[in-house]
Amino acid sequence: MPSPMPISSPDKPQAAHANGSKQPISYDINIPYVDVSKESHSRTRYPEYLPTWDKMWFDPLPPFHYDDPALRVKDKSKPNLMTENVKLSHIQPRFGSVVDGVQLSQLSDAGKDELAQLVAERKVLAFPDQDLIDAGPESQEKFMRHFGKPNYQPVSGTVRGHPGFHIIHRDGNREEISRFLEQRTTTTLWHQDVSYEIQPPGYVMLGLLEGPDVGGDTVFAATDLAYQ
Repeated sequence: MPSPMPISSPDKPQAAHANGSKQPISYDINIPYVDVSKESHSRTRYPEYLPTWDKMWFDPLPPFHYDDPALRVKDKSKPNLMTENVKLSHIQPRFGSVVDGVQLSQLSDAGKDELAQLVAERKVLAFPDQDLIDAGPESQEKFMRHFGKPNYQPVSGTVRGHPGFHIIHRDGNREEISRFLEQRTTTTLWHQDVSYEIQPPGYVMLGLLEGPDVGGDTVFAATDLAYQ
């Protein structure tokens, strides 16, 4: 795992406005390089997950051998994961499923291997009501390390001390939303995570800490099916 080294960062990207002022460029669903407001800290249930923009540098990740945990599974019935109390509901015939009755934090290593196999089969899995959400960044990172090395995204806010996290955060204030929409006509975004990497991430965990009552949906697409 590369080690972070403090450096002097380049000037923060700026966008010139008609009135001559400059504001940080919005690349993604975050507004990078902008400190989170004190109001956000006070009203969120999870202040430890608010994005930070600490100055750090990672050496390029050299090619490495990867052992996919799914390949360790011998029994395709997945007895350590799919116990009698577990219900698997498919969202689409070939893509996406909801798994009820599993606490990810309680899985054995064999169960995690079988989880990797199920991800390989169904691509996207949803696990409602997980206590791992409240376990904190360290526990979540430890869980994901079973599936491989962390990936560090270069243009996103992270959890302080845990650069493998990519934080999706909307502050909700009008100034931020207006700045975001200056370069767009919609809040709907489509992207593919770090596909430029020589060895892109094989497994990604997305957890919703807080969200709106309406909207804020995340849509997934099985791009491999486009070639079939």
